[in-house]
Amino acid sequence: MAFGTRITRLATVLVLAASALSAQEGALVVSTTPGQQPRGAKLGAPELRLSLQDVVSIALEHNINLEVSRLGLASAGEGVIAATGIFDPYAQISFTEQYSESPATNQLVGAQVNEVKRRVFDLSYGQAFATGGTLGVAWDNTRTETNSSFYFLNPNYSSGLNLRLTQPLLQGFGTDVNRAQIEVARRNRDISGLQFEKIVITTIQAVEDAYWNLVYQIDNLKVKQQSLRLAQDLLDQTQTRVRIGTSAPIDIVQSEATVAAREQDIIVAENAVQGAADTLKLLLGFEDPEDWKSRVLPTDTLETATVTAELDSAIEESLRRRVELRQRELEREIREVSLLAADNATLPALDLSVGYGLSGVGGTYTQRDPNTGEIIAVIPGGWDDAMQQIGDRDYNQWSAGLAFTYTFGNNAARAARAQRRYDLAIARQTMAAERQAVIDETRRAVRGLADSAKSIAAAEKARVLAERNLDAEQKKFANGMSTNYQVLLIQEDLAVAQAAELLSRVAYRRSAVAYEVAVGKLLERRGVALQGGGEAKEPHTFLSEAGWLKYGSWAGDPAGEAEAGK
Repeated sequence: MAFGTRITRLATVLVLAASALSAQEGALVVSTTPGQQPRGAKLGAPELRLSLQDVVSIALEHNINLEVSRLGLASAGEGVIAATGIFDPYAQISFTEQYSESPATNQLVGAQVNEVKRRVFDLSYGQAFATGGTLGVAWDNTRTETNSSFYFLNPNYSSGLNLRLTQPLLQGFGTDVNRAQIEVARRNRDISGLQFEKIVITTIQAVEDAYWNLVYQIDNLKVKQQSLRLAQDLLDQTQTRVRIGTSAPIDIVQSEATVAAREQDIIVAENAVQGAADTLKLLLGFEDPEDWKSRVLPTDTLETATVTAELDSAIEESLRRRVELRQRELEREIREVSLLAADNATLPALDLSVGYGLSGVGGTYTQRDPNTGEIIAVIPGGWDDAMQQIGDRDYNQWSAGLAFTYTFGNNAARAARAQRRYDLAIARQTMAAERQAVIDETRRAVRGLADSAKSIAAAEKARVLAERNLDAEQKKFANGMSTNYQVLLIQEDLAVAQAAELLSRVAYRRSAVAYEVAVGKLLERRGVALQGGGEAKEPHTFLSEAGWLKYGSWAGDPAGEAEAGK
């Protein structure tokens, strides 16, 4: 055996051992964190003997669609953090240096060609709050130097420290309004989580269907092979009877034609086995071309005890557990959040603003004779003089004001609010339609489970009778009381009955998993647990839970108005 093949088999054994261990512990843990699924892993071997639990475990570890969904969920989680960016504080530093020359047009310029050198250094900080308010702090510094003789501070330094706070009191007020996009992003992340759960459920259902289809195709091949053996035995008997003169030579032709037809059936059945195996390998996440050459041998059989379900309790469970209903509920909440924000936008704007600032000026002081303009004294100074004045609060200013804006008609905002109300009404109708669909699906699943259980009993009885009929006909043929043609027909009837029994058992297995999906119990019944990687801690939650700062606590219930059709 080649070294690569031994390594492949060892990897497969380890995978299956991990699967068996998880099954023994009672839970298959499926992580929602991306990046844990290795691409191109060797999963195959020349022969793979797999139970249903094995294939479910392998699929949950390697199915590519699950990894794609994990990445989508991780992206949605980052979307929540991105939405909080509206409250990220910012700092800005700017530096500008300027120089200008301009000819004088009057004596007040103080020089024939006025030269000005200016350096500006500004530092600012800004912050938005969930209430809708903004805080801004700016520290401005300017150095100006000129050749004009009329400046007694030259170069001069001016500095200012200013604080400004604005707060909307009507439009734009409220932590719930200003956090609307964050709440929408949070619910979209939760929807992505539910969609991941749904994909896990869908994957398990598809894997189980594919597994039982492979079991059926293998058993169906055995039925075809048995049918061929019966036809070949009859051909041998017929040839013997022709040799001894108890049958006509034409009977050999009939038997040979039947043998050829059943050989063709085997070719078709063998191809169906390969196709079913490839479908299962695709769901298991096989990627390497060599792995696709593996021969998959299911170890579970279609034999199973049938159960029944109680319709009312099944519907009650499905309405409580189904992922789709939880998703529709989140979608409705998103529409409510959007309506609240749109309702707030219809209000007039009333903004409160307050400001406070300090300023200082320093520089080299040049004293001149008022008559002759000659320099009398030069007193050195600089930027520290300006800062000293700010520190001593020598020069300060403040402001406070209200700004009111009313938009006549306000058609854009009112129409947007009406659209959000329609969106919410649509979401509620969609929720009702989803409940209808869940109830209908559950009823169908319960009926399908009961019908497929009854079909097994009927198909099994038909197969037993077909076996007895063939046995009786063969005895009659041996005694010369039946014809070759009649035996071939009854052999075909037995093959049909055996295939029908297999189909009924496969249908029951599929009905059982469809029922578990319909009532929302598939993960629980298979011992599958979803494990999240932990949500990133949301920044900027200050005052977000204060009820009196929420617009909705003052404005009534826009969602209730939408429900009433207003």
